This record gives sequence, structure tokens and C-alpha cells, in this order.
Amino acid sequence: MRKSKHTTLIGCALIAVLSACSHISEDERYIYVPMPQAGKCILIEDFTGQDCVNCPTATAIVEQLQATYTGDTIIAVAIHSGPLGVMPSERHPDGLATALGNTYYNYWKCQYQPTGLIDRSDGLLDKELWTAKTLWDLKQSSTVNILLGVTPSAETLSSADGQPLPSFDVNIQLVGTSGTTAGKLQVWLTEDNIVAFQKMPDGSTKTDYVHNHVLRDAVNGTWGEDVSVGEGEVRTFYYQFTPSTAWRAENLAIVAFVYNDEGVVQAARFELRTER
Repeated sequence: MRKSKHTTLIGCALIAVLSACSHISEDERYIYVPMPQAGKCILIEDFTGQDCVNCPTATAIVEQLQATYTGDTIIAVAIHSGPLGVMPSERHPDGLATALGNTYYNYWKCQYQPTGLIDRSDGLLDKELWTAKTLWDLKQSSTVNILLGVTPSAETLSSADGQPLPSFDVNIQLVGTSGTTAGKLQVWLTEDNIVAFQKMPDGSTKTDYVHNHVLRDAVNGTWGEDVSVGEGEVRTFYYQFTPSTAWRAENLAIVAFVYNDEGVVQAARFELRTER
């Protein structure tokens, strides 16, 4: 279920959104204004697979970049896909590839793994170029045209058989800071700390490898939805969804980003919480 609301900020209202946030009661959560992401974040889309012996090396590059920069400046999404991705099956119940990941793999015309997109500019890049491209993008992105805030909250719903399932409300807020920015808003669900097999560079198979930022699902469709936000405006998008019970709710995160033909304009990541 999705609702959309468009409001214009003036005077003190804009200052409040950009500089502060406040907690209000559960029944008033839809008027909560999240703290938008103020600095430019870099999105790394890592096309990977459990049968890919070189993919752990690419993962290490991403982890080093994330360790170098504080917070969620570097936002990574591991897209298990392609011929080296493993779909869940009776033989491999811990397979992490998805039909969604394969759609992206085919769209971007990936020919091998690992390969990746850095802010969706300059096309697919070998893992050896990820660090240089990330550093270059950070230097070029001293200002951003939008701020992006993500505020998830959790409830408990019941399934058809009466068993409780976690359901999440997610508010995505775009704040225009200069000019008019148009593109698409994409909202993804990822999961961390997944213990599953992975083929390693030495040819061995590590059965207890820990996979992070694994793409699980798209919250608002495969390619997101059209958005446009002008200077001094806010666009707020509300989503509610129920993830698969096979996923650990405490390890889930929302990755939201706005992109257009020039690349990713801004991205944000926020971990979901099953307890408030």
C-alpha cells in the first residue's frame, strides 16, 4: 500500500526539516519529519554470485571503502544474479540470487562477475576501478540538489493462519535544495549478516561465509517511480510492506535513491527496527 503527499516548505518549516527531528507518538507517525541525508552518498551496485570465486575480493574493496568513510557515505547493494548467482532451490536453500537481480544483470548487460556500477555513471566497472571511481565521485559532489531521508517503523500484523509477521511502514522524504531535480525514486530492501556458502578465491567453498547488503526485494517496483522536486519543496512517499518470514527482520535495511539519465542524484540507507 502506498500514499503520496506533496507539500511546499517555507520559512521556519524548511529550517526545521533541515536541522532537527522530533519523536512523536505511534499513532502520529505519518506526520513525523525525518532528518534528511545532508551529504552526498555514493551507491555501489555490486553484481555478485555465490559461485563467483573472485567476488569476495570485490566485497573486500567495498568494505574498505565503507571503513574509510563514516556513516553511510558508501552505500553498497550486493545483487546476486547471473550465471554465477545461485537461486534458492531444494539443493541450495541458501541461494541468494533473485529474479529481480537477474533482471538488473540482464538490463545492464553484465558479461562477467564481479562487476559493478558506481552511482550509475560511467557504466559497468571492474572491481579494480571501484575505489578510484568512488573517490572521484566524492570529490565532484561537494553540493547536492536534494536531501533524502528514510524513516522506517514497525508494527505486528497477523498472517492468514494467525501467526504474527513483521510489517514495516517506510517514509521517504525528498527535500529540494537547489533548482529542480527530476528522475525516479527507487526503494530497495536489503539484508545483512546472512550466513550462506560462498566459493572463495582459492577454489574452496566456505559454508559459513557472512553475506551483507544483499538485495532482497524492490519496495516500489523494479524501476521505481517518477519524482520531481524543486528548490524549497518536500515530497513524501509512504510505503507499507511485509517481508518474507525467511528473512531476519532485525538485519533488514532500506536503501532509497533518486536516479536519472546522468546517474544517482542522492542515496540513503536506514536499518529497519522491529522494536520501538
